[in-house]
Amino acid sequence: MPHASEREERRAQNIIWNAAGDYDFTPDFLSFTPEGAADLYLNCIIGAVHRYYDYRPLKELFARIGQMPDAVLYEGLLWLGLAHSVYPAAKEDRPVLETLRLEYAKDVVSCSRPYWDQELLERLQTAYCARLLGQSARLRGRERRMMQALLFDPALDSRAIADRMVNILSEFFHCRLPGLHESRTHLVFPFRLVMTALRGRPAFVTLVRSDEEGSGVHTPVTLTLPILLARSRKQTLRSWLEENFGMSVYTSQEQEELERILCTEGHRSCHLHVTRGEYRNAASKAQNTFRQTMLYQKERNLSFHHAHLANHMAAISRMTDQIRNVLQFDDGEQLCRARSGRLMAAQVWRGVRLHDEKIFAGTDPCEKGDLSVDILLDASASQIDRQERIAAQGFIIAESLTRCRLPVRVCSYCTVDGCTILRIFRDYENPQDNKRIFEYCSAGWNRDGLAIRLAGYRMLNSDYENRLLIVLSDCSPNDDRRYFSRKGPVPFYYDYGGAQGVRDAAGEVSRLRRRGISVLAVCTGHEKDLPAAREIYGNDVVWAGTENRLADAAAYLIREKLRRFQT
Repeated sequence: MPHASEREERRAQNIIWNAAGDYDFTPDFLSFTPEGAADLYLNCIIGAVHRYYDYRPLKELFARIGQMPDAVLYEGLLWLGLAHSVYPAAKEDRPVLETLRLEYAKDVVSCSRPYWDQELLERLQTAYCARLLGQSARLRGRERRMMQALLFDPALDSRAIADRMVNILSEFFHCRLPGLHESRTHLVFPFRLVMTALRGRPAFVTLVRSDEEGSGVHTPVTLTLPILLARSRKQTLRSWLEENFGMSVYTSQEQEELERILCTEGHRSCHLHVTRGEYRNAASKAQNTFRQTMLYQKERNLSFHHAHLANHMAAISRMTDQIRNVLQFDDGEQLCRARSGRLMAAQVWRGVRLHDEKIFAGTDPCEKGDLSVDILLDASASQIDRQERIAAQGFIIAESLTRCRLPVRVCSYCTVDGCTILRIFRDYENPQDNKRIFEYCSAGWNRDGLAIRLAGYRMLNSDYENRLLIVLSDCSPNDDRRYFSRKGPVPFYYDYGGAQGVRDAAGEVSRLRRRGISVLAVCTGHEKDLPAAREIYGNDVVWAGTENRLADAAAYLIREKLRRFQT
């Protein structure tokens, strides 16, 4: 996308000031065509919003949204609703706006891509413009409901619109907006609103944030793959992922091979990124990146853990004892005599009379079936209200297994713009890294089927004979990248969520079990999520309401799995 010249930036500002009837403010947003020229219609809309609304509630809302990983999508949706609500009042003062809006709508509809190639924001934008032209456009049920919610009543004031947008984010994306007081920097960053080229065609709005006011350096808050071509040539998808989530553990060639093997069938348009959260520039903590959000969330997770330390340690102790009982005994029968383990009362006399130190029942777990345990934490935005609790639950399970001398690997997963990200907190040979689990931070979507497939692939390539996978999830798969299916000569694309997402995740769990990996789940959502959880994991699922309940319920499932390994 050609960079907007300084002349065009000044022109865009003048259009906004003229439409607002006010030259005493600095616009937070500017709009440009794909060629870099100031866009007349959208800049008039931006100015009209300043003129007809009290902009302060909207400015605060944009600032809060800007702290979120999927800010580009949410900001685009809000501007779509604002353009609809402000138009009637703006047209009264500027009748030419009607002509400008129709020309804009024609450009969007004529250049739109096929429905199955569009991302969510593009689909809604295209449908809205088609509606303005009296045409019909394809939208699915959830998208139609979202569109209806976004068509803000022109009679609403800015505070009511902000409240409606918060409800939309909660209802359709399960997102909780961060408060401004939660920001580490307490800054409201300037934005630029840019009309980008999607695969060479003009389409709809994407939002980019300036690093410094007036610097002209634009760094996207988030990224969708079709918009990738509109970004700086110096920054590829891979470098953006590494800047925000950390370097990949794979080389470029290994990465391509991994995606060739795993990104197949319904996931063939997806990408993968596996990282340990290590950055090329360890000292840098660039603003407006997921890395900064993660560091802030880590402090919250640790604060929660320390505030409930007594309960957490009691849960670890209870869970450790229950798992050790299974590792050291098989149906109550003594496995071997050892110098440590559970004291055998009948053998105490040997220590007194014969000075025999082997008066304990014990065994080396690693020798018993060569067992490894992987813990997979759902880190999608739907967990945003439970981040501290999930980090604590992951730590409790990992610490309990570590105390039983079992090799444990802990990872989280989320999906951002078509790329499923697996973050490794600790690996089998690093028991000292359990506290890195408190770096857990939620973002984006959750494509559970692909995440489970990736975790299983890595487990099958480990050196252990027996493998156990524990998934902590709300068991509600949801992704904005569609699911491809070819059951006949005509391909179909399904929204990845609801029944389709549950079926895909269940299929991957079944596939892993057929290959010898035992899978169980801890449902971190609400009790109403249990039916979907059971459809995915069968009877090997428990609901973790509290840490104490987690310790007892998870320990029960783990004990049952361990007994099967011992038989």
